[in-house]
Amino acid sequence: MAAQNSQYLESKVLTAPTYRLHLMLIEGAIRFGRQAAEALQRGDQVAAATPMLRVVDIVGEMLAAVRGTASNLNKRLTELYWFLFRLASEAKIHSDVEKLAALLRLLEYERQTWQMLCDKLGGDSKSGLSHAANLAPSLPKSGFSLEA
Repeated sequence: MAAQNSQYLESKVLTAPTYRLHLMLIEGAIRFGRQAAEALQRGDQVAAATPMLRVVDIVGEMLAAVRGTASNLNKRLTELYWFLFRLASEAKIHSDVEKLAALLRLLEYERQTWQMLCDKLGGDSKSGLSHAANLAPSLPKSGFSLEA
């Protein structure tokens, strides 16, 4: 079953447009952030370490994706993702439940925004996809996984 889920996720990632991949990154960061928050609430810093590291990695990927383009939108996203990256890093370093909660709230808001974009562009055929290339950041290829 795990192999089948892995194949499905791989297929989904390989065929998804860039803006949908960005949403998947945000959702992965939220999922791992929630895992870390649950562990921290139990007082288990060891169990929180790996999911927190994954959150930091994913937010770092989100930041890397927007830094290369000079558009006004990407400049604003860069500022936001730098802030999220610092917040995630501080939450990990200090096992700070409050900073992690603030990070998760901001990521939830970001997920809603990207979900609306995906919904809007998903129903539109070729014109939406070409327009999305100008809106969505380019995602670098990395070696980390979104699987829990």
